[in-house]
Amino acid sequence: MYGDAMVEILSSLSVKNLLRFKCVCKSWYSLIENPSFISKHLKNVSTRLIVVYMDEDDGTDEYYHPTDLSCMFTDETLADLSVQDLDHQQPATGVLGGPYDGIYCIFGLRDRITLWNVATRDSRTLPNYGPTCPPNTKVYKTSVGFGLDPKRNDYKLIMIYTFWDERTTELHEFSLCTIYNLRTNSWRDLVCFKTIHYCIPHSHGCTYLDGLCHWLWELEDSKHKIIISFDMANEVFQEVQCPDIDSSAYMETLDLYHDSHSLLFLNTTNNHYEIWVLKERIWSKHLSVTLIGVEEPLGVWKNGGFFVQSDSRPRRLLLYDPNTQEMRDLGLRSFWFSVYNFKESLIPVKGVDSFSDI
Repeated sequence: MYGDAMVEILSSLSVKNLLRFKCVCKSWYSLIENPSFISKHLKNVSTRLIVVYMDEDDGTDEYYHPTDLSCMFTDETLADLSVQDLDHQQPATGVLGGPYDGIYCIFGLRDRITLWNVATRDSRTLPNYGPTCPPNTKVYKTSVGFGLDPKRNDYKLIMIYTFWDERTTELHEFSLCTIYNLRTNSWRDLVCFKTIHYCIPHSHGCTYLDGLCHWLWELEDSKHKIIISFDMANEVFQEVQCPDIDSSAYMETLDLYHDSHSLLFLNTTNNHYEIWVLKERIWSKHLSVTLIGVEEPLGVWKNGGFFVQSDSRPRRLLLYDPNTQEMRDLGLRSFWFSVYNFKESLIPVKGVDSFSDI
């Protein structure tokens, strides 16, 4: 029905334009809703930057309460500092997972979890579900991962709960996983592993790559870092060794290298920053640089650069370019920042069966 040239042109357009074109005629609506077209469009779109930050207090409102804001740089080179504000139809208090394939997992009011497609504004609030705590325990920490099960073409959300033993005031020996499947819109339990060996961080940060969710944890006995990976298809855990770095490193970040096919480890020690890249289970150092006046690595960008925030108040969002060895101010001011590489998509989160062919 459609020529290859027409499909190629349409699959390179923004989601905003495609949503408008769905109203042109029934045949265009059917094409844009087609899972094969949605998959082709996802492969063609470029990566953008989403920034989550807190608005500033100008001192004029005595009843001021800080609010989390989100914006997206519409120019992938980040040369155009104009940003597009993002808003969600339901109140959100934080990001739990993603974005993956344009979908965020966000934490809302009343402890409700929502999947949100940023570009289409579609969202799905997940069924309430809580872990079954072992006797005499309560939830201590939670790690969250979100991504695709490539074997079943189904999106999954995994939550790893660790428990505090109220009798011994120590960590309970075992953790528990709960897994949400988008296709069935349901939760189920998965017995996890012994957590007595790990010190799990408070952050929810997870990096998804090639069917695996990765978390950066700490070994309880040595305080050395370890990467815990979860296979979304086979639902098993494994350990990945971190690069051999200075044990005094106080801030580490897991991310994807700019080709999105390699795992990246970014660490800092006394203003010294290093980037390590994992390929075929071997780490290699790609960058080593000393930067003054900045703190806390936030993530990486497609040119091999990385984001940091200034140590001044209010903080500034900065991008270090290793090619020019220059630091660029991206024009945002806040108390803190989170950055996410993002590809917009047409993937529905309300429909259950529409994922089967993607």
